[in-house]
Amino acid sequence: MGVGRKPANLEMQGGKGNRQRIWEALRKNREGISLYSLARASGVEDDTVLSYLRCLIAGGYVARNGRTYAAANYSLLRDIGAEAPKLNRDGTLNTQGRGVEAMWRSLRILREVDARDLVQSTLACGEAVSLNTARSYLQWLHKAEYLVLVVVGKPGTPATMARYRLARGADTGPRPPMIQRIGQVFDPNLGEVVYRQQLEADQ
Repeated sequence: MGVGRKPANLEMQGGKGNRQRIWEALRKNREGISLYSLARASGVEDDTVLSYLRCLIAGGYVARNGRTYAAANYSLLRDIGAEAPKLNRDGTLNTQGRGVEAMWRSLRILREVDARDLVQSTLACGEAVSLNTARSYLQWLHKAEYLVLVVVGKPGTPATMARYRLARGADTGPRPPMIQRIGQVFDPNLGEVVYRQQLEADQ
């Protein structure tokens, strides 16, 4: 998480992050919209809108028509679809989180996996995640009751890997549940924290 960024659960409203809401407002006003109007249309603070606009301009997604940012009109040049581009400050694509996206996508398709299955399926999607990363993600989703444990993992030769099945009703949408550093799972599809590790420790 970058300096000054709020945790995702504080940045989301209705399951959408600030950048997603800005992007959607831009797509609805693709011929041109001012910074002030874009901030009001997206419900995002002016400074945050301006920061993302600079990324979009650097990446060639948006054109600025005007000498100053405050007085300019912004028009959409490259519409890549419904999902907001994940960009760095210089306009290049930010690849952080793609492994998690690939794991969640694989879970939604395969429905039942172990960590090795998840690694192989993400590789097929062009993303590489380690076996430990896949195992950790499955364990967190199991704690948050997205997954049902169907085979208990056992050490030995050969070792048995824990196997999980996607629980009924757990496919909440295309955006992957996020494991946050403070020990909780946030679901951007629902716009809410679905599991806190501290609650389990207090019981």
